[in-house]
Amino acid sequence: MSQQVIVKGTKGKYIIFEKVLGKGAYGVVCLAQCESNGTYLAAKIVIKKSLSAQDIQNLRNEMKIQQTQSHPNIVAMVDTFEDDIFLYMMLEYCSGGCLFRKLQLSGPFKEEKAFHYFSQILSAVQHLHQNNILHRDIKLSNILLTDQDEVKLADFTWATNMIYGEVSPQLCGTIEYMPPEVIQIRTQSEKVDIWSLGIVLYELLHNNFPNVDNIFMRKDISYECKDQILMMLEKSPYRRPTAQSIGSGTWFKKMRNQKEMMIRQSISVQKSNSPLSKVNLKAIIGSPLRQSQEAQTCVSPMDLKYQSPIRESSTYMAF
Repeated sequence: MSQQVIVKGTKGKYIIFEKVLGKGAYGVVCLAQCESNGTYLAAKIVIKKSLSAQDIQNLRNEMKIQQTQSHPNIVAMVDTFEDDIFLYMMLEYCSGGCLFRKLQLSGPFKEEKAFHYFSQILSAVQHLHQNNILHRDIKLSNILLTDQDEVKLADFTWATNMIYGEVSPQLCGTIEYMPPEVIQIRTQSEKVDIWSLGIVLYELLHNNFPNVDNIFMRKDISYECKDQILMMLEKSPYRRPTAQSIGSGTWFKKMRNQKEMMIRQSISVQKSNSPLSKVNLKAIIGSPLRQSQEAQTCVSPMDLKYQSPIRESSTYMAF
């Protein structure tokens, strides 16, 4: 990071380093830092002259939508500005990389780990759909991770607003994650994102894309999880569940119950390992009968010829 440049945005100055976090067709994403508070950011830098009219429209739309969304599982857009050559988007920095790379390094995840990621992705999608927004490019490489292994949904290039729950036909997104209605250039709805979620969940569990005409699944995956994937990958959008119903479905209920049970067991183990757990407090304190008998023969402190020792002066003068 020896080479760097300082640019002035609408909310302050930013230091852009030479470290490249990612590359695209029209520019790069570099590591950046807010000059005023030292916060690290991801600077998405786009070459303006390489953009078509449609590209410019998509970028303007991306900035407009992402700037208005505030959710713990959505990458925050901190600032946007431009000069004669470049257009800059200053984004929340996710040091954990993308979920695609994590999957390649770790192999297929166990169901519990897949649920850990998927439940956060779903939460972001639920938020978007509640605000009448379609993402339309949900995929592992657009799902970033923080250093705390938390999910952040990114890249709103193809995001758009729904009008009466629908969007005009348009070929958009990434081919491996496109549902039939997008490929066939038909009217789109929130069910476009649901199909992509089904592909993502399958990938997390198998590290591969499904054959949607004959979906094979691992034997160690629960019936509820398999059923959830099959519902999300229904070829008819009308038969796919909504993001809300997925979150309240049988698989989510089962996984949450398992998580709560594990937490309770963990607390129980911690209590059993307490030093006091091996001490017979009842023997020390005595039974209620013994306590009542002792109380009757107890001598009042005032009846004792007792003289308190001289207290040394405390260094805590206030006490």
